Amino acid sequence: MKSLLYTLLVWLLLYPIHLCAQQDQKEYTSLRVYPETSEGLPIRSVIILIHKDGKSYTADSTETAGFYKVASIYPGSSFNRSITNMAMRRIAEDTRVSRVNYDLYSNNLTSPVVLVINIYILAPGEHKVYDGKKGMFASRSIHDFPLLIETNKAELTLILNGGTGFYNEVNPFFSQGEAFTQGNPIANDPGGKGVRFWGEGYVEPGIGGIIELGNSNIYTYGAVTGLFSARNTADIYSSGAAAYGAIERLYAGVVFSQLGKKDLNLDISYGRQTFQLNDGFLISKYSGSSNAGDRGSVYLNSRTSFNKAGLLKFNSRHWSLQGFYLEPQELSRHNKAHTTYAGGYLGFNNNKHWDVGFAYINRVRGKGSYQTNDGTISQKGLYVLNPKIWITNIANKGLFLKSEYAFEGHSSGNMRANAWYIGGGIDLKNTVMKPMFYYRYAFMQGQKSDSKYYTRFDPLLTGGLGDWVQGINMRKVLGNGNIITHRLQARINPSSSVDVSIDYFHLRADSYINVGGLAPITQLKSKRLGDEITVTSHWYINQHFMLLGLGSIAIPGKAIRESVPGPIRDWSSIQLALFMFF
Repeated sequence: MKSLLYTLLVWLLLYPIHLCAQQDQKEYTSLRVYPETSEGLPIRSVIILIHKDGKSYTADSTETAGFYKVASIYPGSSFNRSITNMAMRRIAEDTRVSRVNYDLYSNNLTSPVVLVINIYILAPGEHKVYDGKKGMFASRSIHDFPLLIETNKAELTLILNGGTGFYNEVNPFFSQGEAFTQGNPIANDPGGKGVRFWGEGYVEPGIGGIIELGNSNIYTYGAVTGLFSARNTADIYSSGAAAYGAIERLYAGVVFSQLGKKDLNLDISYGRQTFQLNDGFLISKYSGSSNAGDRGSVYLNSRTSFNKAGLLKFNSRHWSLQGFYLEPQELSRHNKAHTTYAGGYLGFNNNKHWDVGFAYINRVRGKGSYQTNDGTISQKGLYVLNPKIWITNIANKGLFLKSEYAFEGHSSGNMRANAWYIGGGIDLKNTVMKPMFYYRYAFMQGQKSDSKYYTRFDPLLTGGLGDWVQGINMRKVLGNGNIITHRLQARINPSSSVDVSIDYFHLRADSYINVGGLAPITQLKSKRLGDEITVTSHWYINQHFMLLGLGSIAIPGKAIRESVPGPIRDWSSIQLALFMFF
């Protein structure tokens, strides 16, 4: 089985080169992604393409304004499939429009998305056809699965997602699993020297929909799903097989569209749902729920819904105002920390180059504490000030710049911590295989030995493979506090459905004092943490299936090599997973 896994991974990484020779190199924004994987992600930009008389062009300002008014989906809002589908139906009601659909593009599965709306105009002499009701209830045909019923006022659809993956770890935790998992309640059989191989799977059935209330431009929407996950044997932390089932999504919301002369949009929702702030630097949708231990999904990461999420989103053409109340889904059923965050975000996005914003986050509840030289500080009372500036396609040359800063203080304790990053690169969309090159420097402060303040940065709910998992293996040992990273990335897109990327991370510590880190590295003898190289490929086989392949090797630095008395070895990983979305 393991040899088959290696063979499939090599094939997945090389197959894009074959695809490149066979497929047209159309002008794609980046990698096409699925609506189901994009739920809750920010919309970075909205592009409206008009298809008329055999030609395609970007809508001018007048056309864009008209279709924006109808769709009421703006940059800076969050993607929701039901809301977007309803917006497409509103556009399709235009007497000039033959049909309409949309595509989503992103740099990877965890980044903000680009929404491309394709509007097909009636040809001369062509008559508009009104489809009426659609779906299995109307057609009595399974071919319409998963759509149950669709009218110009409502949609009801089944949800069926799933996935299976196989994972091969060589010398996990640098062959010192017992040492690096001390105090971890789920680590009853951590991997160490040698090979750890296992499989995981999950299925998520459910139902979701949206309906307009009369002719009011007010819509109610929601979804409910259950998620059942399992693994076949011991994973990197826990012994034996495991299976777990529970409610995953359970939320409802209401959208007030086309409000006032500015055609504003107000979206209010509450329940078990996903949320992400920017690209996950502070809050990632993939940190909304725990997946390890008896949930049997530590690598598939199948659960993403927060236990409680109250969201308020107010959007105009270029401005967005958000409020959020978040309680992550914790792993333990007993002795929960009940960590809860409340905050807001104000952003400006001109849908061309500029995306700037400012977030405020407050930890309003939680039992945890920070260890200081003089005792402890309660984690409750932490607040974060977070400005952001992203600039894309600088001088129309494909150059881009991204930067955020986070200051952490405390309402009642001596805490002053800082983190920031700046990254830049070039995206050559008009070149064969559309290469992208990116460099990022990230600083996450450690504890100062001579400070009266607690200065170690708390990464909150950071995460996301391809964004803020700074080394897929290193992350499990180092976390994201007291770290300085240099990241180099190169990526190619042989087609709109395939990408291959290689990432190099060089990691150093900011401080020798690492209280808050894992037990063997609470006091570092060196600031050289190590390096990691990761190769990743996504292949969107069709609109319902995606194959993910990943290979990574982490090389420990002096700080890790001298942290335990036993031998320290390089840690390599091979992963192959197939995902299903309906």
